[in-house]
Amino acid sequence: MQNPAVLLDQEALTGTLQLVPEENQLYIKDDSKKYAYSSSNPAVLQELHVYTPLDSTAKIGAKVSIPVSGISKMELIQKDKSKSSTNTIILVSGVTLGALAVTAITFGAATAEAVDDMATPPPGESSCPFVSAYDGKEFVFQGESFGGALFPSIARQDYLQLPSIEMGPKVQLLISNERNEHQFIDMADLLLVEHAPNEKVLVDPQGPLFLVHEMKKPKGAILNNKNEMLDRITESDNVYCSFNDMASSSLLNELIVKFDHPSQGKDLALYLNLRDSPWLEYIFEQYMSMYGEDYQAFEKSMEAKSAEELYQWQEMNLVPLTISVKTKGGWKEVSKTRFVGPVTNREIAISLEGIELNEPIVEVSFKTGFLFWEIDQISLASVTKVSPESIQVLKPSIAEDETGKDQLDLISELDDKFLEQPETGNKTYLTYQFGEFSKSKAYTAFLHTGGYYKIYRDFTGPRNEKFLSKYEKPGGLAEFSKNRFGEVYQFASSSSK
Repeated sequence: MQNPAVLLDQEALTGTLQLVPEENQLYIKDDSKKYAYSSSNPAVLQELHVYTPLDSTAKIGAKVSIPVSGISKMELIQKDKSKSSTNTIILVSGVTLGALAVTAITFGAATAEAVDDMATPPPGESSCPFVSAYDGKEFVFQGESFGGALFPSIARQDYLQLPSIEMGPKVQLLISNERNEHQFIDMADLLLVEHAPNEKVLVDPQGPLFLVHEMKKPKGAILNNKNEMLDRITESDNVYCSFNDMASSSLLNELIVKFDHPSQGKDLALYLNLRDSPWLEYIFEQYMSMYGEDYQAFEKSMEAKSAEELYQWQEMNLVPLTISVKTKGGWKEVSKTRFVGPVTNREIAISLEGIELNEPIVEVSFKTGFLFWEIDQISLASVTKVSPESIQVLKPSIAEDETGKDQLDLISELDDKFLEQPETGNKTYLTYQFGEFSKSKAYTAFLHTGGYYKIYRDFTGPRNEKFLSKYEKPGGLAEFSKNRFGEVYQFASSSSK
């Protein structure tokens, strides 16, 4: 695409269509590895690949506008990632406003008006273990595991649904390190839920599994008492509520969603299709870079903190998605959803068991900092807990790294014996034996993992005292997020004219 421009107000990419030149195909995935990176041919330092089903009438040389809802995937290509076969790092699968803002920075659109003395670290340099499932032909990316567990004190368990997995007597998964980090994986159990073919299974981040019987659409959704969001959260269509109200004087964005109360006697849960924003990942890296050469000391001080203290830091900076429901006694908090990963959406259930909801209208509040979360769909679901008899827990029978080394003993149990993936490109191939598999039955699979990871950061230069004196305070991360987005928005708008 020639003359690309990012339109944040329209949530779109624009430009003139052109054929991909030969010199820009160095990193395109192909079986022959014709375009694998070579140090003798470093033609591309960085480029962005956008995947979209263009209108059949679009022609080379035509000007096009691509809405983010029509972009299925973006990949950031970097020369220095030669440890992977194609040097490709997935930036996002399905594109959000947060991803589009990071794209503007990737294009270099924002650097000209950066905050004084602010270096711009590359986006997408940290995440968490990537999980891929074998679908019968290839390993397909499914999501990220134990996101946000940056220190041993907040190592945690996670449950990731595996919709692309091929079910059979043998099931295969891949856990890979695709970022500049050191990963510590404690366990990797496969949970298989047997159910009727027409039933949907969801997991609460805390672990309970639910069968979904009915999903009720919301009747109203307002952000900060003035911004209509109903069309954005009614369907899973890659059109998001992004908690990005620039006009609000508050650092906290609040979405109020209303439902008609279902009939009595039903167990209820919130159905959410969401992700933490790629913008949050970028903002966090930018914020950390302001410590400069003092960052290592800052990191050690954070690592020494308890889990309670680290969670308190997140909450003071409005990072979690705090979910509350209105009861006869007032608002009751039901969940602080911390991280599910910025690369792709995740479907989860938030149990409302035991809560006396208001009638006849159910009201739900979602609060977070500026552009920290992006929600595609919210529904009120009637559910039942999955019976233990319907769940099979499979331990891996084979666990081998990319060199063929056996790692099974390190990943079989939750025992603080960690399988380590210290470098970008490290992989662990997992095989599970499912002797009771039946083609006549329906299954939903979840990967149950535990662990944490450490990001490699090597910031240089002095502390940015001007920045830290302004933002090193409760709510500072959210304030910086809003201000930085405003800068990116203004520059992207002016550069597109």
